[in-house]
Amino acid sequence: MFITVIQKKAEEFILSRYQARRGSLRFLKGVSHQLDDPETGVEEILATWADECQSDRTVLVLPPSLLSLREIELPIADRKKGRELLPLELKGEMASDCDDPVFDALPLSGGRTAALWVRPEQLAAEIRLLSDKGLDPEIATFSMFSWRELLPENCEGAVALTDGESIAIYLDRKPLFFRVLPGSGDRPLDTTITAVELSKGIAVTTLFTIGKSVVRSERETVPLPLNKALEAAFAGDAAAASDLAAHFAMARELVSGEPVNLRRGAFSYRKNSDKVRKKLRLTWSLLALLLLLVFLEAGVRYYIAQRDLSSLDSSISTLYKGVFPTRKKPVDEVAELKAEIRKLGVTGTEGVLAILKKLADAKGDDPRELYEIEFDGSQITGKGYDRSAQGVSEFRSKAAALFGSFEVSEIKSRPDGTVGFAFRGTLKGGGK
Repeated sequence: MFITVIQKKAEEFILSRYQARRGSLRFLKGVSHQLDDPETGVEEILATWADECQSDRTVLVLPPSLLSLREIELPIADRKKGRELLPLELKGEMASDCDDPVFDALPLSGGRTAALWVRPEQLAAEIRLLSDKGLDPEIATFSMFSWRELLPENCEGAVALTDGESIAIYLDRKPLFFRVLPGSGDRPLDTTITAVELSKGIAVTTLFTIGKSVVRSERETVPLPLNKALEAAFAGDAAAASDLAAHFAMARELVSGEPVNLRRGAFSYRKNSDKVRKKLRLTWSLLALLLLLVFLEAGVRYYIAQRDLSSLDSSISTLYKGVFPTRKKPVDEVAELKAEIRKLGVTGTEGVLAILKKLADAKGDDPRELYEIEFDGSQITGKGYDRSAQGVSEFRSKAAALFGSFEVSEIKSRPDGTVGFAFRGTLKGGGK
């Protein structure tokens, strides 16, 4: 992930780019353009970065002059709930300043909240400046609200940080006070710190300066030392780290924290939403295609099943007509065939299959054949042929032992040398 931080000051335009990887930042490049150069305008500067940084997460650093800030008694750590309550808390106080402000909230030490807002028309103009160049900012913020990321590792008590335009005071590394310094007056920085010390009952032990800030103060100022994260990001380039420390702080807070962000409501950042919508559109399209394929498969399966059923019905009808050619159109072919099969299984005292088995036993393994066999419930008749008259006699003897009575007649010689015969037998017990 790449992050671009863009800041427009009164006299210069500053841009820096970072790469975020596994929670850490690495500085890639940064430039500072003086705006007093008539040959170089803001649009030309942005155009040189637009192609390379269009896919970056962009942070817009708003000018401090746009900020309206109030400190109120609102002990709510949940910033989302705080933003919802701020319009009600400040309705009377800010009515003359801005009728439809864009809010954010930042909890402070001691159960208080910093309420901050900007005029919508001013915010729209700042955002448009970048979005028209393809650098639509995801975050619109003010530099001082991210300075906690710059505090030294060992930082106890009350300390103040300033860039000459704003001041932030931290108590035991927790935000305590923020203010935009007025451009006029006698040492406004000293006056602000003294007022905070008296109202909060604290003593500011160290006043850190950020970057190349020019500070008018009778207090001793200390250039902000580089903490480990800042040193690591700039790989030992102390000059660049010092100049771009505020940019680093905002990029780092974007990666690991919840930065103050005025892109809310009508100004919400929608680039990610558009990406999500495109992904959802693709997902829904694939789901619709999947459902269509499922229904098509079900339709094909239904068609095949219907075709098989029709083929089966046709086969049953053909079989029925072959078995019962003289019958009229049946009501239920399958039921009638089953009934006839059951009749074949049990008729009289013995089933047809049992009687045929007796004939097969009487035939034995001899080379004789039986055909045109008929059974009327009590008698069985048929024809056959054997290799000799003696074979016919043997067949009659075996069959007589299996049936109640068994007779062989019409014994005749055939042209192929075999002997044809007819037989009639009755079941033991007389059948039905």
